[in-house]
Amino acid sequence: MGTDSDAIRRPAGPTSFDAHSHLPGAGSSPPDHPRVVCGTREADWAAVLAQAASDGQSIPMLGLHPWFVAEASPDWPRRLEALLRDHPAGVGECGLDFARRDTDRAEQEAAFRLQLRLACVLQRPLAMHVVRAWGRIIELLREEGLPPGTMVHAFTGSPETVRTLQAMGVFLSFSGDLLNSDRFKLRDSLRAVDASHLLLETDGTADLVKVIAAAARLRGVSAGTLAAQTWENGQRCFRGWLS
Repeated sequence: MGTDSDAIRRPAGPTSFDAHSHLPGAGSSPPDHPRVVCGTREADWAAVLAQAASDGQSIPMLGLHPWFVAEASPDWPRRLEALLRDHPAGVGECGLDFARRDTDRAEQEAAFRLQLRLACVLQRPLAMHVVRAWGRIIELLREEGLPPGTMVHAFTGSPETVRTLQAMGVFLSFSGDLLNSDRFKLRDSLRAVDASHLLLETDGTADLVKVIAAAARLRGVSAGTLAAQTWENGQRCFRGWLS
């Protein structure tokens, strides 16, 4: 876990928190708000740690995304555990994605279970990617338990799934998909989330100010109120990492 000296401290005045992003691409300007930065494969991990060390605004997360499980080296579990034991970082982005026809579900589940167990043992935050695998992810969480600060990023599930996950203590983060006017089910799910379990994110592509404004409008609150609430939720999800 992060120590008090490691924690990202809230700047003076209003701020916002990006619960899920990735390394900036070429020509990207550096974000001006505290944020989570996730690695998705082995090649990302060192760069994510370097980014966090250099900018003082990033919470690093190291994980193996389900899209990249098949191409991972045989040694990835040992390497991931070693980096997590040596650095204050969370686990993720990891999870299950059953949307692709050619996916090896058993291989994905094995990789996710390993990372979930590692997060539980080390008591690190966990960032999950879930697509068309809600029932199975819930089963695995119930089997293995949840580490402190478990979240689903870019949530796309139903209001019923919202209620199940938040009853388990999972935080639910919504992305720039909220800006798409045809995402009716997603908007219903956003409204179903209890204020204490809601996070917002860019996923590395959206404008956080616009995401906050859209979510606030859909929930019938001011953007300032929602930004403050999601900051407080970020403090609870990433205990010891934000202050």
